[in-house]
Amino acid sequence: MGPRGRILGGNNVESNSSPFIVSFRYKGLIYCAGSILNNNWVITAAHCLSSEAHVYKTSSIAGSIYANQTESSSQQRTIDHYVVNDLYLGDTKPYDVGLVYTKIGFKWTATVASIALPLKNVIPSGNAIVYGWGSTSNTNTEVFPHILQMAKVKIISMKACETALEYQASDLHSTNLCTGPLTEESGICTSDSGGPLVQNLNGKNILIGIVSWAEIPCGRKNSPSVYVRVSSLITWISQNQKIPKNKKFAINK
Repeated sequence: MGPRGRILGGNNVESNSSPFIVSFRYKGLIYCAGSILNNNWVITAAHCLSSEAHVYKTSSIAGSIYANQTESSSQQRTIDHYVVNDLYLGDTKPYDVGLVYTKIGFKWTATVASIALPLKNVIPSGNAIVYGWGSTSNTNTEVFPHILQMAKVKIISMKACETALEYQASDLHSTNLCTGPLTEESGICTSDSGGPLVQNLNGKNILIGIVSWAEIPCGRKNSPSVYVRVSSLITWISQNQKIPKNKKFAINK
């Protein structure tokens, strides 16, 4: 993940099981992910949007679970505008959230759909599912999957997260959320950044977290995965899905 992000210890997803996820691809390679909020807006990690030149040459692809190809059902869009939380200071700091806008909206199909947001300030508990195309290696040598991965993870308390992170605990904030397990090789890693942490409540997928960072090498004992807690930023998300009045879009991109 840049800062540090991937799915380790996961399994291949089934087709149509995660229609809300998009991959961000630069020169054909996936470097981050995001979640569809509505036809025109996708939410991701702020650190995925650190380079303006990079962002505006990124393809946002929905409806495809494959890393090295796209299906006929996939929808490819450019990023025409983006917003980064102005409280984000970079790297593993809090408020690692951003929004991207595509002028040509996504069309809802069996493989492309939006995800619901949680209620404001709710603190999630229990288990959740994290999704991503990030490295599946627990060494410093990255190994990337061909198919989108998913892993069941357990939400842990902030106190347990702080204890496990030790010297990096100072980077944690009340707007973060952590998952374990702390004893098994399962969690996020490089290129999972911006992707969704999801709970299914009453048959509805709810976006509870956005992949932010983890320690490298990934999946080590006592190495939690750290996310942006979406419920802490509901107001910001709502208020920033807008285009500046003077915004000009390129005719051909």
